[in-house]
Amino acid sequence: MHRRQEWPARIIKTKQWCDMLPCLEGEGCDLLINRSGWTCTQPGGRIKTTTVS
Repeated sequence: MHRRQEWPARIIKTKQWCDMLPCLEGEGCDLLINRSGWTCTQPGGRIKTTTVS
C-alpha cells in the first residue's frame, strides 16, 4: 500500500495520473478516457481500475 504523498500540482491539474507511477512494477498504466482515473494491467491480463473523486 502506498503512503500518502504530496503530488505535484501539475499531475492533479492535468490529470496525468500515470505520472504518479501508481501501478506495481511490471504492470502497464493507462488513463481512463475521461481522465477520471487509471487502470493497471498485469502481464496476465488482469486489470485493476482506480478512479479519483
